[in-house]
Amino acid sequence: MRRTSNQHVAWTVAYAAACNAALTVVLTRHLGSGATLLWGELPAMLAIPAAAGAAVGLVGHGATLNNLLDRHRDAAVTGAAPRSAIGPDVIVLVGSLILAVMMSAVLGPDATWVVIVLASLLLFHSAVARFIPAIGLAVPGALMAGAMLVPDWRMPMPLAVWLAMSIGVLGAIGVHILGDKRPVLSARALLMVVMMWIVMSGVVLGLRGAVEASMWPEGMSMVVLAWPLLAVLLLGVALRWTLPRASGRRDAADRAVRVLALWQPLIGAAWCLSVGAEAAAAVFGGIWVLGLAVSAGSRDLMRLPAGSEAWR
Repeated sequence: MRRTSNQHVAWTVAYAAACNAALTVVLTRHLGSGATLLWGELPAMLAIPAAAGAAVGLVGHGATLNNLLDRHRDAAVTGAAPRSAIGPDVIVLVGSLILAVMMSAVLGPDATWVVIVLASLLLFHSAVARFIPAIGLAVPGALMAGAMLVPDWRMPMPLAVWLAMSIGVLGAIGVHILGDKRPVLSARALLMVVMMWIVMSGVVLGLRGAVEASMWPEGMSMVVLAWPLLAVLLLGVALRWTLPRASGRRDAADRAVRVLALWQPLIGAAWCLSVGAEAAAAVFGGIWVLGLAVSAGSRDLMRLPAGSEAWR
Protein backbone atom coordinates (compact mmCIF):
# COMPACT_ATOMS: atom_id res chain seq x y z
CA MET A 1 0.00 0.00 0.00
CA ARG A 2 1.32 3.43 -0.81
CA ARG A 3 0.13 6.95 -0.57
CA THR A 4 0.74 9.62 -3.21
CA SER A 5 0.44 13.18 -2.00
CA ASN A 6 -1.81 15.24 -4.25
CA GLN A 7 -0.25 18.67 -3.97
CA HIS A 8 -2.64 20.04 -6.58
CA VAL A 9 -5.64 19.37 -4.32
CA ALA A 10 -3.82 20.79 -1.27
CA TRP A 11 -3.10 24.02 -3.12
CA THR A 12 -6.71 24.40 -4.24
CA VAL A 13 -7.90 23.96 -0.63
CA ALA A 14 -5.41 26.61 0.50
CA TYR A 15 -6.71 28.84 -2.29
CA ALA A 16 -10.29 28.38 -1.05
CA ALA A 17 -9.37 29.11 2.57
CA ALA A 18 -7.49 32.27 1.53
CA CYS A 19 -10.48 33.51 -0.48
CA ASN A 20 -12.85 32.85 2.43
CA ALA A 21 -10.59 34.72 4.86
CA ALA A 22 -10.35 37.65 2.44
CA LEU A 23 -14.15 37.66 2.17
CA THR A 24 -14.42 38.20 5.92
CA VAL A 25 -12.19 41.27 5.66
CA VAL A 26 -14.31 42.68 2.83
CA LEU A 27 -17.65 42.04 4.58
CA THR A 28 -16.40 43.41 7.90
CA ARG A 29 -15.11 46.59 6.29
CA HIS A 30 -18.34 47.04 4.33
CA LEU A 31 -20.85 46.21 7.07
CA GLY A 32 -18.92 46.88 10.30
CA SER A 33 -18.01 44.52 13.12
CA GLY A 34 -19.48 43.80 16.52
CA ALA A 35 -16.44 45.40 18.16
CA THR A 36 -13.52 47.72 17.47
CA LEU A 37 -10.87 45.82 15.51
CA LEU A 38 -7.16 46.50 15.81
CA TRP A 39 -6.81 46.06 12.05
CA GLY A 40 -9.70 48.40 11.32
CA GLU A 41 -7.29 51.20 10.48
CA LEU A 42 -5.06 49.03 8.32
CA PRO A 43 -5.22 49.47 4.54
CA ALA A 44 -7.16 46.73 2.78
CA MET A 45 -4.01 45.84 0.86
CA LEU A 46 -2.42 44.85 4.16
CA ALA A 47 -5.36 43.33 6.03
CA ILE A 48 -6.44 41.04 3.16
CA PRO A 49 -2.98 39.47 2.56
CA ALA A 50 -2.58 38.98 6.32
CA ALA A 51 -5.90 37.13 6.56
CA ALA A 52 -5.18 35.08 3.43
CA GLY A 53 -1.65 34.29 4.62
CA ALA A 54 -2.94 32.99 7.94
CA ALA A 55 -5.41 30.73 6.13
CA VAL A 56 -2.77 29.39 3.72
CA GLY A 57 -0.40 28.74 6.62
CA LEU A 58 -3.05 26.72 8.44
CA VAL A 59 -3.85 24.61 5.40
CA GLY A 60 -0.16 24.03 4.69
CA HIS A 61 0.41 23.02 8.30
CA GLY A 62 -2.49 20.58 8.25
CA ALA A 63 -1.61 19.03 4.88
CA THR A 64 2.05 18.51 5.82
CA LEU A 65 1.16 17.07 9.22
CA ASN A 66 -1.24 14.68 7.49
CA ASN A 67 1.46 13.54 5.06
CA LEU A 68 4.04 13.00 7.80
CA LEU A 69 1.70 10.89 9.91
CA ASP A 70 0.59 8.88 6.89
CA ARG A 71 4.19 8.20 5.85
CA HIS A 72 5.05 6.78 9.25
CA ARG A 73 1.81 4.82 9.37
CA ASP A 74 2.47 3.35 5.92
CA ALA A 75 5.95 2.38 7.04
CA ALA A 76 4.51 0.60 10.06
CA VAL A 77 2.10 -1.36 7.84
CA THR A 78 4.62 -2.29 5.14
CA GLY A 79 7.59 -2.81 7.45
CA ALA A 80 9.71 -0.29 5.53
CA ALA A 81 11.94 2.14 7.38
CA PRO A 82 10.29 5.57 7.66
CA ARG A 83 12.06 8.54 6.24
CA SER A 84 13.88 10.71 8.76
CA ALA A 85 11.63 13.25 10.44
CA ILE A 86 14.28 15.90 9.78
CA GLY A 87 13.66 17.06 6.26
CA PRO A 88 11.70 19.40 4.00
CA ASP A 89 8.34 18.27 5.34
CA VAL A 90 9.24 19.27 8.88
CA ILE A 91 10.49 22.63 7.65
CA VAL A 92 7.19 23.19 5.84
CA LEU A 93 5.24 21.94 8.87
CA VAL A 94 6.87 24.40 11.26
CA GLY A 95 7.23 27.21 8.75
CA SER A 96 3.57 27.17 7.73
CA LEU A 97 2.46 27.36 11.36
CA ILE A 98 4.83 30.27 11.98
CA LEU A 99 3.41 31.96 8.88
CA ALA A 100 -0.15 31.54 10.17
CA VAL A 101 0.72 32.92 13.60
CA MET A 102 2.71 35.87 12.23
CA MET A 103 0.01 36.84 9.75
CA SER A 104 -2.68 36.58 12.42
CA ALA A 105 -0.59 38.80 14.72
CA VAL A 106 -0.99 41.57 12.16
CA LEU A 107 -4.76 41.32 12.69
CA GLY A 108 -4.61 41.38 16.49
CA PRO A 109 -4.52 39.00 19.48
CA ASP A 110 -8.04 37.65 18.85
CA ALA A 111 -6.95 36.41 15.42
CA THR A 112 -3.86 34.74 16.90
CA TRP A 113 -5.97 32.87 19.45
CA VAL A 114 -8.29 31.65 16.69
CA VAL A 115 -5.25 30.37 14.76
CA ILE A 116 -3.98 28.51 17.84
CA VAL A 117 -7.38 26.85 18.31
CA LEU A 118 -7.50 25.84 14.64
CA ALA A 119 -3.95 24.46 14.74
CA SER A 120 -4.96 22.32 17.71
CA LEU A 121 -8.01 21.13 15.79
CA LEU A 122 -5.76 20.19 12.85
CA LEU A 123 -3.57 18.14 15.15
CA PHE A 124 -6.62 16.38 16.56
CA HIS A 125 -7.96 15.70 13.09
CA SER A 126 -4.70 14.31 11.69
CA ALA A 127 -4.00 12.11 14.70
CA VAL A 128 -7.45 10.80 15.58
CA ALA A 129 -10.55 12.35 14.06
CA ARG A 130 -10.13 11.34 10.42
CA PHE A 131 -10.25 7.68 11.43
CA ILE A 132 -13.57 8.24 13.20
CA PRO A 133 -16.01 9.38 10.48
CA ALA A 134 -18.49 10.85 12.97
CA ILE A 135 -15.81 13.33 14.08
CA GLY A 136 -13.42 13.52 11.16
CA LEU A 137 -16.05 14.50 8.59
CA ALA A 138 -17.16 17.47 10.69
CA VAL A 139 -13.64 18.84 11.21
CA PRO A 140 -13.10 20.12 7.62
CA GLY A 141 -16.25 22.22 7.90
CA ALA A 142 -15.09 23.60 11.24
CA LEU A 143 -11.73 24.51 9.73
CA MET A 144 -13.29 26.26 6.73
CA ALA A 145 -15.45 28.28 9.11
CA GLY A 146 -12.46 28.93 11.35
CA ALA A 147 -10.43 30.35 8.46
CA MET A 148 -13.17 32.95 7.98
CA LEU A 149 -13.27 33.76 11.68
CA VAL A 150 -9.53 34.47 11.97
CA PRO A 151 -9.84 38.12 10.84
CA ASP A 152 -13.00 38.74 12.90
CA TRP A 153 -14.88 36.11 14.91
CA ARG A 154 -17.73 38.64 15.20
CA MET A 155 -17.96 39.06 11.43
CA PRO A 156 -21.22 40.78 10.42
CA MET A 157 -22.49 38.10 8.01
CA PRO A 158 -22.35 34.78 9.91
CA LEU A 159 -24.50 33.13 7.23
CA ALA A 160 -21.47 33.33 4.93
CA VAL A 161 -19.43 31.42 7.52
CA TRP A 162 -22.25 28.92 7.99
CA LEU A 163 -22.46 28.31 4.24
CA ALA A 164 -18.69 27.69 3.98
CA MET A 165 -18.89 25.34 6.95
CA SER A 166 -21.84 23.44 5.51
CA ILE A 167 -20.14 23.04 2.13
CA GLY A 168 -17.07 21.75 3.95
CA VAL A 169 -19.05 19.12 5.86
CA LEU A 170 -21.09 18.01 2.85
CA GLY A 171 -17.94 17.94 0.73
CA ALA A 172 -16.13 15.79 3.30
CA ILE A 173 -19.04 13.33 3.35
CA GLY A 174 -19.14 13.19 -0.45
CA VAL A 175 -15.38 12.71 -0.80
CA HIS A 176 -15.41 9.97 1.86
CA ILE A 177 -18.11 8.08 -0.07
CA LEU A 178 -16.72 8.75 -3.56
CA GLY A 179 -13.21 7.76 -2.56
CA ASP A 180 -14.47 4.55 -0.94
CA LYS A 181 -12.47 5.41 2.18
CA ARG A 182 -12.25 3.42 5.38
CA PRO A 183 -13.83 3.07 7.82
CA VAL A 184 -17.12 2.88 5.95
CA LEU A 185 -19.60 5.62 6.82
CA SER A 186 -22.48 3.94 8.65
CA ALA A 187 -25.96 5.33 9.24
CA ARG A 188 -25.11 5.92 12.91
CA ALA A 189 -21.93 7.79 12.00
CA LEU A 190 -23.85 9.91 9.48
CA LEU A 191 -26.40 10.78 12.15
CA MET A 192 -23.60 11.87 14.49
CA VAL A 193 -22.12 14.05 11.73
CA VAL A 194 -25.49 15.73 11.27
CA MET A 195 -25.75 16.33 15.01
CA MET A 196 -22.26 17.85 15.09
CA TRP A 197 -23.16 20.04 12.11
CA ILE A 198 -26.21 21.29 14.02
CA VAL A 199 -24.06 22.12 17.06
CA MET A 200 -21.46 23.92 14.93
CA SER A 201 -24.23 25.82 13.15
CA GLY A 202 -25.51 27.03 16.50
CA VAL A 203 -22.03 28.19 17.50
CA VAL A 204 -21.30 29.97 14.20
CA LEU A 205 -24.69 31.68 14.02
CA GLY A 206 -24.61 32.55 17.73
CA LEU A 207 -21.22 34.25 17.89
CA ARG A 208 -22.76 37.63 17.13
CA GLY A 209 -24.96 37.19 20.16
CA ALA A 210 -21.81 37.23 22.33
CA VAL A 211 -21.47 40.94 21.53
CA GLU A 212 -25.24 41.54 21.52
CA ALA A 213 -25.25 42.09 17.77
CA SER A 214 -27.80 40.98 15.19
CA MET A 215 -27.19 37.86 13.11
CA TRP A 216 -28.39 39.70 10.01
CA PRO A 217 -27.35 43.27 9.03
CA GLU A 218 -30.04 45.76 9.96
CA GLY A 219 -32.04 47.21 7.09
CA MET A 220 -30.90 44.58 4.59
CA SER A 221 -33.51 42.52 2.74
CA MET A 222 -33.27 38.75 2.76
CA VAL A 223 -33.79 38.88 -1.02
CA VAL A 224 -30.06 39.49 -1.44
CA LEU A 225 -29.49 35.84 -0.52
CA ALA A 226 -30.48 35.07 -4.11
CA TRP A 227 -26.89 35.75 -5.21
CA PRO A 228 -25.21 33.21 -2.89
CA LEU A 229 -27.97 30.68 -3.61
CA LEU A 230 -27.34 31.10 -7.34
CA ALA A 231 -23.61 30.50 -6.80
CA VAL A 232 -24.36 27.32 -4.85
CA LEU A 233 -26.72 26.17 -7.61
CA LEU A 234 -23.95 26.68 -10.17
CA LEU A 235 -21.64 24.69 -7.90
CA GLY A 236 -24.09 21.80 -8.04
CA VAL A 237 -24.19 22.04 -11.83
CA ALA A 238 -20.38 22.02 -11.98
CA LEU A 239 -20.18 18.91 -9.81
CA ARG A 240 -22.87 17.19 -11.87
CA TRP A 241 -20.89 17.94 -15.04
CA THR A 242 -17.45 17.02 -13.64
CA LEU A 243 -17.94 13.84 -11.61
CA PRO A 244 -19.27 11.57 -14.41
CA ARG A 245 -16.05 12.26 -16.33
CA ALA A 246 -13.84 10.85 -13.59
CA SER A 247 -11.74 7.80 -14.41
CA GLY A 248 -12.43 6.12 -11.08
CA ARG A 249 -13.63 6.60 -7.53
CA ARG A 250 -10.37 8.18 -6.35
CA ASP A 251 -10.31 10.55 -9.31
CA ALA A 252 -13.95 11.48 -8.64
CA ALA A 253 -13.09 12.33 -5.03
CA ASP A 254 -10.14 14.49 -6.14
CA ARG A 255 -12.30 16.26 -8.72
CA ALA A 256 -14.95 16.99 -6.10
CA VAL A 257 -12.37 18.54 -3.77
CA ARG A 258 -10.99 20.74 -6.53
CA VAL A 259 -14.41 21.94 -7.71
CA LEU A 260 -15.57 22.72 -4.17
CA ALA A 261 -12.38 24.64 -3.43
CA LEU A 262 -12.21 26.52 -6.73
CA TRP A 263 -15.84 27.60 -6.37
CA GLN A 264 -15.27 29.55 -3.14
CA PRO A 265 -14.26 32.86 -4.79
CA LEU A 266 -17.42 32.78 -6.92
CA ILE A 267 -19.48 32.32 -3.76
CA GLY A 268 -17.46 35.18 -2.25
CA ALA A 269 -18.33 37.34 -5.26
CA ALA A 270 -21.99 36.50 -4.72
CA TRP A 271 -21.83 37.59 -1.07
CA CYS A 272 -20.14 40.83 -2.11
CA LEU A 273 -22.91 41.51 -4.61
CA SER A 274 -25.50 40.83 -1.93
CA VAL A 275 -24.09 43.58 0.32
CA GLY A 276 -23.47 46.05 -2.50
CA ALA A 277 -19.67 45.70 -2.75
CA GLU A 278 -19.56 45.52 -6.54
CA ALA A 279 -15.84 46.27 -6.90
CA ALA A 280 -14.92 43.47 -4.50
CA ALA A 281 -17.34 41.16 -6.33
CA ALA A 282 -15.54 41.88 -9.60
CA VAL A 283 -12.18 41.08 -7.98
CA PHE A 284 -13.46 37.78 -6.55
CA GLY A 285 -14.96 36.92 -9.93
CA GLY A 286 -11.63 37.55 -11.61
CA ILE A 287 -9.87 35.39 -9.00
CA TRP A 288 -12.36 32.61 -9.71
CA VAL A 289 -11.66 32.67 -13.44
CA LEU A 290 -7.91 32.87 -12.85
CA GLY A 291 -8.07 29.98 -10.39
CA LEU A 292 -9.92 27.78 -12.87
CA ALA A 293 -7.36 28.56 -15.58
CA VAL A 294 -4.33 28.01 -13.36
CA SER A 295 -5.77 24.79 -11.93
CA ALA A 296 -6.45 23.31 -15.36
CA GLY A 297 -3.10 24.44 -16.77
CA SER A 298 -0.99 23.33 -13.83
CA ARG A 299 -2.59 19.89 -13.80
CA ASP A 300 -1.72 19.39 -17.45
CA LEU A 301 1.82 20.71 -17.10
CA MET A 302 2.59 18.69 -13.99
CA ARG A 303 0.96 15.60 -15.57
CA LEU A 304 -0.48 14.57 -12.26
CA PRO A 305 -1.99 11.09 -12.18
CA ALA A 306 -5.73 10.87 -12.60
CA GLY A 307 -5.98 9.05 -9.30
CA SER A 308 -3.86 7.27 -6.74
CA GLU A 309 -4.40 4.60 -4.18
CA ALA A 310 -5.10 6.14 -0.79
CA TRP A 311 -3.91 4.60 2.46
CA ARG A 312 -6.79 2.89 4.21
